[in-house]
Amino acid sequence: MSDWPFLFDFARRHQNDRLALATLVAREGSSYRQPGARMLIAADGSFTGSLSGGCIEEGIARTARRVLENGTPERIVIDTRPHFGCPGKLHILIEAIDPTLPARIASTLRERRSLTLVTGPCGTRFDGRADSGELLEKVAPPPRLVVVGWTPDIDPVLAFASSLGWERHRVLRDDRMLPETPSIAGESVVSLASEDFARSFRPDPLTAVLVMTHHLATDLAFLREILPAGYGYLGLLGSRRRRETLLAELGSLGLLEDPSITDRFHAPVGLDLGGHHPATIALAIVAEIQAVLAGASGGFLRDRSGTIHSEPLPA
Repeated sequence: MSDWPFLFDFARRHQNDRLALATLVAREGSSYRQPGARMLIAADGSFTGSLSGGCIEEGIARTARRVLENGTPERIVIDTRPHFGCPGKLHILIEAIDPTLPARIASTLRERRSLTLVTGPCGTRFDGRADSGELLEKVAPPPRLVVVGWTPDIDPVLAFASSLGWERHRVLRDDRMLPETPSIAGESVVSLASEDFARSFRPDPLTAVLVMTHHLATDLAFLREILPAGYGYLGLLGSRRRRETLLAELGSLGLLEDPSITDRFHAPVGLDLGGHHPATIALAIVAEIQAVLAGASGGFLRDRSGTIHSEPLPA
């Protein structure tokens, strides 16, 4: 995912301030972050985001204050050897931005629509065309996690998702269960009948649905609507026996004729991380969702051939 969801809160807190945007536009050799990594810096030197492992951000913030004072974008090149101990260079563009830029990006992403940003010598713009040497970045909506359930073991799942900047929703079975305030800051809580689910949460490849009702009949009712809808990920909390019981019911309804449906269905849910505490189970669940939505294996990095980081996909 992009840095933008993490930058929006900072932009809102500094909506009356001048802001600078620092972008990693190119790299030579290895680097902790990939091209497209962003920082936002305010005139007082405070900032959010990162372009490295944390070694160069203070210096970038100092340069950004100068850019805000004179209004002229600067492109700097940082030798990574003194900072990281490995040869390479980071090419970073620092620019003063239109204060409406983060809000415009956020508005588009809230509608679950992607957009394209071009960052060149003169700054960042909404434009689908890029000249040679410019960074073209496709910004997709953040992953969206919709959890069907109402038990306390959902809280750590939503807490982990919150730390990742995901959009979060909790679906309850009736209005009597609606709390006065959400358990996790930033989540929405809705009462929804199973047949209304897909209309309320339009399927897209970055939406993950997790069924955690602990009630077999309710699981079946929601899975009947969710399974064929085409979400990027569908997980069910429960044992293999529970999965087979539900799949048999769903198969009898003719919902499993497309083999890709069961490929998207993860039950028992989660990666095999060990541990039985609700927090470790939640970590395993969120890690699996991240891997599936990113098209990753979820295995050990030490066993991966080639580079650790995949190259950014072209916009």
